[in-house]
Amino acid sequence: MREIETKFDVPPDFRTPDVDGFVPAGGRLDVDTVTLASTYWDTSALTLLRYRLTLRRRVGDTDSGWQLKVPGASFRTELRWPSDAGSAAGSEPPAEMLELLHPFLGRATPAPAVRLTVTRTRHRIVDASGTLVVELAHDDVRAASLASEVRAARWHEVEAELGPAGDRTLLAEVGVALLQAGAFASTSRSKLARSLLGIGNEGIGTPRTSAGAVLADYIEAQSDALTAAHFGISEDAPDSIHQGRVAARRLRSTLRNFEHCFDEDQAVALEAELKWYAEVLGEVRDREVLRARLAEAISGLSDALVVGPVADRIDARLAAEQAEKRADVLELMRGQRYADLLADVIRWRDDPPFTAAAGRPAQTLLQAVDRAERKLGKRLSDAVEPSGTDEQLHSARKAGKRARYAAEAATGDNSKAVRAAKALQDLLGEFQDSVVAEAVLRRLADDAWSRGENNFTYGVLVAEERGRADEARVQARSEASRLNRTKN
Repeated sequence: MREIETKFDVPPDFRTPDVDGFVPAGGRLDVDTVTLASTYWDTSALTLLRYRLTLRRRVGDTDSGWQLKVPGASFRTELRWPSDAGSAAGSEPPAEMLELLHPFLGRATPAPAVRLTVTRTRHRIVDASGTLVVELAHDDVRAASLASEVRAARWHEVEAELGPAGDRTLLAEVGVALLQAGAFASTSRSKLARSLLGIGNEGIGTPRTSAGAVLADYIEAQSDALTAAHFGISEDAPDSIHQGRVAARRLRSTLRNFEHCFDEDQAVALEAELKWYAEVLGEVRDREVLRARLAEAISGLSDALVVGPVADRIDARLAAEQAEKRADVLELMRGQRYADLLADVIRWRDDPPFTAAAGRPAQTLLQAVDRAERKLGKRLSDAVEPSGTDEQLHSARKAGKRARYAAEAATGDNSKAVRAAKALQDLLGEFQDSVVAEAVLRRLADDAWSRGENNFTYGVLVAEERGRADEARVQARSEASRLNRTKN
């Protein structure tokens, strides 16, 4: 379950503003009060809290049961198990849950840490079909220590959470209404963090004026993405392999693009481990992409051009390879090297080994962005020369990714530089995908011939991929000219 929400701190006498104006035509506003009791589990060292993971057993509402909240870039994911899961009718976390948490816990054992009792007044806006649009939950929270010291024993907060029928624009509008009513943006990441750490995280939302502060924010986001990817991959969630690979690549590019800001030895060590992890994920991701690409290509052919069980042969072969490589990933995720990588990334998130250069103004990061873009321009220009090779275009593609991630880290993920770099990355990615697809098709055509099957359709697909690659190369040549004009 995905949670897209905003959280606000409010005084005890806060009154929820009138939200009737947000009710859609034919919809309604339901108001009720429930009492929730949640026992939060962690190790004595609060290991899960350090990874921003929340493990709890809740009773008192429709979502009663074991719940594991996982951080993410724009939403949290909540994994759920029934109340009676686990040993002794739910007295301990389910074994499946603990298996998922093993890379984070190691040999440590979680135990009850804090009990929170929440009196929740809910304002639920539903549409004409009864589907939730948005829920405002005004919580009176009381914390009681079980094994960990409680620093905040009682507070009030409001959570605005999107339902299936809502959108982010509406969530933002509801947030404005709450702010105007006297709420203010929360400075805590979770109820557990607030109870054990107090308010904390006061720097959230403040201007980031130094290079180190900007980079720390970017590292933090990728750290959360890597943690989220662990659970997505374990549950075989759509796009989880891709998201984990991208997070690893973004972190690695940050270490390389802004190397002057980090301790060299520690950066080199982390970069090597991130490269290892991304490459293993890439073995699965490449086959995911290739399966979808070739299935689409075959479906676009006329019946006269499809001779034999080509679609089934290709998909069966790539699916088997994908499953084999995914098994490799799952085995990796049970190992100590992977656990060490996750722990090292968290260490970098909490205490990046910065050099003095990280104390310079944030604008100095743009120098590294400019260098990355110039390197991209040079590689792309060389690659589109008449003597340029496929390998050179692939090298330009990798330089394009580094330029994009550098711009993301320094200027945000929606800047003009990022959008331009993404467009170029898509173009060069199309070229590389065509090159890879052609090679795979030739291999599969040889296999078909050896089985005595007609390989005519494979030849048609190879010709199509060759045409796509040629078209992408022409577009890349135009893009190289544009980049050179921009930089000169």
